[in-house]
Amino acid sequence: MSIQKAIIDKFLTLAPEDSVENALKSLKKAKVDSAPVTDEEGRLVGLFSLQSLLKNLLPVSVPMNDGIILDVKVRAAPGIAKRLHKVNMLRVSDLMERKVNVVAPETPIWEAVNFLVQYGSPLVVIDQQSAQTVGIITTQSMLDELDRQKDSD
Repeated sequence: MSIQKAIIDKFLTLAPEDSVENALKSLKKAKVDSAPVTDEEGRLVGLFSLQSLLKNLLPVSVPMNDGIILDVKVRAAPGIAKRLHKVNMLRVSDLMERKVNVVAPETPIWEAVNFLVQYGSPLVVIDQQSAQTVGIITTQSMLDELDRQKDSD
């Protein structure tokens, strides 16, 4: 079985030139924490998320991928708040993730579940022929579809 029925086809998209401030308002209004960034033709160019925004707010020396964990209090909160004010004026393209996890509408469910487990949510669904962004799959939409399938058996 494919992921067709797990696809959310009414979803928020952002434009690369949108301001971060407006993008944050749109995310909050839609009650989501990420959105695909598409060009004028609907082709995927990135993913803007609250996580990528927060990552950008940290001082350069703080993020450590599995590095040494220090038991030191860093008094960076006022600085981070000021950085948020500054990044509000940037464009979405300045902060978006360019490496996005994509799947095709024909992708088997087991494969999409594996992607969600490995990379998290959302998966962006791209039509292979038109290269258009046609939807997203979230962990919740996948669980809803699996639950629906369970009930139909």
